[in-house]
Amino acid sequence: MDEANVQQIGNALQFYDYAVFGYLAAFTIYAVHVFFARHPRVGQVAALVLASAWVLQTVFLVKRTMFYFEQHGGFVLPSTNMFEVMNYFVWLSVPIYLIVEARMIKTRLFGAFALFIPLLMLAFNARSMSMDVGAADPRELFPSLKSYWLWIHVSCMILSYAILALGAIFAFLYILRALGVLNLERFSSKFSLKDLDRSSYRMVLFAFPVLTLGVFLGAVWADSAWGRYWGWDPKEVWALIIWLVYLGYIHFRMMGWVGYRPALLNLLGFSTVLMTFWGVNVLANVFGLNSIHAYSNGGQEDIYFLVILAVGGLAPIIMLFLPGPKRDLKDLEDEEDEIVPSLRDRIVGSGSGSEGLPSPPGRSPEPMDDREQN
Repeated sequence: MDEANVQQIGNALQFYDYAVFGYLAAFTIYAVHVFFARHPRVGQVAALVLASAWVLQTVFLVKRTMFYFEQHGGFVLPSTNMFEVMNYFVWLSVPIYLIVEARMIKTRLFGAFALFIPLLMLAFNARSMSMDVGAADPRELFPSLKSYWLWIHVSCMILSYAILALGAIFAFLYILRALGVLNLERFSSKFSLKDLDRSSYRMVLFAFPVLTLGVFLGAVWADSAWGRYWGWDPKEVWALIIWLVYLGYIHFRMMGWVGYRPALLNLLGFSTVLMTFWGVNVLANVFGLNSIHAYSNGGQEDIYFLVILAVGGLAPIIMLFLPGPKRDLKDLEDEEDEIVPSLRDRIVGSGSGSEGLPSPPGRSPEPMDDREQN
C-alpha cells in the first residue's frame, strides 16, 4: 500500500475516532439521565450527541467507500473484515434505537442500556487495533466478495442483528426486573414488565422478516459465487440456527407464552447471533475449521470470548428448566383475569338479571367480546 493510500485511510480513521468519543459521551449522558438527572433536557442533549456521533461515523463510512471505489472501480460496502462489519453494526444500531426511542417507547431513559452492545463492538475494535496495527486497514477482496450481493445480503443480516440486539436488551432488562435484581420501575413506568415484554417481542417481529430475507439472499449469492445454494458451511449452519430459534420464539409467543420464558428464548437467540456474527471466525482460526465465510482473523486468546459465548448460550437453556420468578408477567395477567370479572360482577350484578343494568359510572357500555379481546 503506497503512502497516499495510507494517508487517505488515516484521514478517514480520524472521523471514526471522533465518532467513538461521541458515542462514549452520549452513553455517559444517557447514564446520567437515567440514574441521576431525569430532566427531559438531559435526555435531549444525550440524543443530540448520539446523532452527532452517528454523523461523524457516516463521514468515515463514506470516505471508506470512496477508497474502495478508487481501488476496485465500483461500489464496495465497507464490510470486508471484522473491524468494518462491527463498525457497520454500530452504524445501523444507532438510528434504529433513535427511531424506537422517538416512535415506540417514547422515553430516553433506555439510552444507556441500548448503547451497551454497540459500545462492546467498539471496544472489541479498539482491542483489535491495539493488538494489530493493521486490523482497521482495508484488505484485498476475495473473488466471491466482488459482487453486488455483498451489500444486499450483508445489509439485511446486519440490520436484523442490530434490531435483535435491541430486543435482547429489552429481554435482559425484563429478566432483571422479574428476578428483582433491579427495581427499574423507580426510574419510569416504561420499565414495567408489560412494556419490556411487549418491546422485546416487537423487535423480534420487526427483525425476523429481514433476517429471513438475508438468509434467502445469502443462498442466492452462494449459488452465484460457488455454484450451490447450501454447503453446510459453519456460518451457514449457524445462520440457520438463528432462524430456527427465533422462529420457535415467535411460535411460542403465538401459543400464549409471555414474560420470563420468552425473554430467556430471546437471549438464547441473540447468543446464536453472536456465535454466527463473530464466534464462527474464532472457531475457524482457533480450531482450524474450514469456513469460506471466515473473513476475519482470530487468535488463540479469543477462545476466552468463545467460552463466554458458550456460557451465554447455556445459561438461558438451564434457566428455562429452573423455577421462574415469583412475580412474572403471566402471573400478573392471571390475577387481572380473576380480579376484573369479580369487580364487574359486583358492580353490574350477576346472574340472568344483570343484562339490563347500566354500566359503571365513568365508563361507556362495551360489548363483552371487545373486553375479552383487549
